[in-house]
Amino acid sequence: MHEGKTRRIKRVFGADGKILVVAMDHAAYMPDAVIGLENPGSIIAKTMPAGADALLTTLGTLRKASREIGNAAVIMSVESYPQNLEDVIFQALRYDVDMIKVMVYPFSETDPNNVWNFQKLATLADKWCLPIMAEVFPGGYPAKPQDLTINRLSAALRIAAEAGADVIKTFFIEEEGHPKGYRAVVENAQIPVVVLGGEKSDDPRPLLEKVKRGMDCGAMGVAIGRNIWGHPRPEAITAAVAEIIHQGSSIDSALTKLK
Repeated sequence: MHEGKTRRIKRVFGADGKILVVAMDHAAYMPDAVIGLENPGSIIAKTMPAGADALLTTLGTLRKASREIGNAAVIMSVESYPQNLEDVIFQALRYDVDMIKVMVYPFSETDPNNVWNFQKLATLADKWCLPIMAEVFPGGYPAKPQDLTINRLSAALRIAAEAGADVIKTFFIEEEGHPKGYRAVVENAQIPVVVLGGEKSDDPRPLLEKVKRGMDCGAMGVAIGRNIWGHPRPEAITAAVAEIIHQGSSIDSALTKLK
């Protein structure tokens, strides 16, 4: 890997090679108003000092909240089918982001060219030493239950890795009776896997338990959105998740951050 790309990846991940990403790109694709992201700068100002390693956001927030972002590591979410691939890369470089993220849909019947298009974008990003994260949804968006198996997800992640991804963001799943479980998914990917946060929960324990199980299975971190910026105390839940990721703390210990 080129030294320039290596430096950018190191800026995104913590010193221990693990990562907590605050995902804030939801307003770019949700069909309804996203409650909780009306003032993204306020969320950024609270979560980055609380232990987040990187921010996943869009061009609009990069412009609006540049003061709050400061020197924080940034992953910029980009379209799966940009009209001009070079424009995407050059814009990311102009805004000095550390990584770009794009949705990838292996096995999609309605979007069969998605992986090929991702490969073209990943190849161009690699030319400019810009790391790329693939957010993998096997079968397309939204992912269907039959595509969320250890075998299917393992194959989907490997496809994204072979197409040029440097990091993968995807689901954490458990399959009763599988000899290796989610560890098989992580090992087959061969590149860092970051677990996505999933549906909003008012109870922090299930979220923290999922984070803990994912890390125990070899994931390198998590990317959490609404369960952080939708929390009444985003800085507290950020600190709790960070404690599990970077210190390997127990659930009960992490929950003390919320008291």
